[in-house]
Amino acid sequence: MRVMKRNLLIGGATAALLVTAIVPALASTSGRSNAKGGGSVSSILQTGDIVTGVRGTTNGNVILTGSAATGSGTQTKPFLYQGRLTSAAAGAAVSELTPSFPDVTSATFYGPDTHSFNTTIPSGQVRAVGSYQSSSSPAGVINQGMIYLGPVGGSGGSWTSIDVPADGTNTVGHVRACPKVQVKCFVMDTIPHSTMGDLVVGDYDLNPSVVGGVISANAFIYNMSRNQWTLLDLGGSRSNQTTLYAIWQDGGGKSTIYTLAGGSKASGVQRAFLMNYNERTQTFGKPKYFSYGNAPALVTHFEGITAVSGGFHAVAISSAQEASMAFVPASIRHGSFGAARWYPANVATSSLCPDGCSIVTGNTVYGNQVMGLYIPTGTTAPHTYLATISGQ
Repeated sequence: MRVMKRNLLIGGATAALLVTAIVPALASTSGRSNAKGGGSVSSILQTGDIVTGVRGTTNGNVILTGSAATGSGTQTKPFLYQGRLTSAAAGAAVSELTPSFPDVTSATFYGPDTHSFNTTIPSGQVRAVGSYQSSSSPAGVINQGMIYLGPVGGSGGSWTSIDVPADGTNTVGHVRACPKVQVKCFVMDTIPHSTMGDLVVGDYDLNPSVVGGVISANAFIYNMSRNQWTLLDLGGSRSNQTTLYAIWQDGGGKSTIYTLAGGSKASGVQRAFLMNYNERTQTFGKPKYFSYGNAPALVTHFEGITAVSGGFHAVAISSAQEASMAFVPASIRHGSFGAARWYPANVATSSLCPDGCSIVTGNTVYGNQVMGLYIPTGTTAPHTYLATISGQ
């Protein structure tokens, strides 16, 4: 959910709600079961560049998405990086893009997709989703969603603004984000986090934040080919802080079966989950819930997933471990998920943080390599780490 990162960069009621629960509890993982450590940690890109998403492309290269600090650091620009992940050393430059919407003050990319996975994306181009802030936005609206399609450098690319409809327009089942009884309700934030195939997933916040029992931090799926929204009601409610942060198209570019990842309180506590979704029938599988180390935790949330042999690697944040990777066995044929094996990304005890870290997040994963935000104790500038997880 990029909770802490989102709080640092662009705000949002979702972030404020969940950071409160996570930050005081970022502690050691002693006593946690089924968690193994090991691997290397290094810093990549430049100070102020925060990687949020990754997708493979040709010849072993990757596309990275994220945000680059501008000016005083309170505002950001979306960036794309193309190259080998091992070449994204500290100091490597990114391509900062400028959204074409009027009066943009700040923006960030959260997730990319490439021609290697989606042939509807022209070769050599990237699709990336994220959010932006504009002084021309309707009153009270903070973050609006955006989709970029074009080259890494940005020249000639197209930009599309998307916003969750409050009144049920273009939603599956005409489900309303705002109840009819709350005439002053509106969608305050639309935050797309990831895209693959025809779909974009993310979450949205309402204003007022509590209206008719519906609270902020609700998840959506946006079908680009249909221009249609699905508003999740996991567990029979849209009032359980459900968010979607990652998506994977199972079975290749022509498949209509996807795996969704995020977090929810639908089970009673804030836990990470994986769930199947059939784009053709618009139906969901049964969610599988996870807590770090397979032990009780106040908060666990999946931030990104990547398919690996036998299942998925998922990057997580938790009140029990700042950043970690989970291997989740999966049967695509049967739509089932097994018990997770957990691997902490020990950034705060690495040489990057000689006096510890004030903040560490797990944002995205590629193979067995986890990336996220870190801020060394006593400093204020954010950085991106690359942790290679061994022993899985």
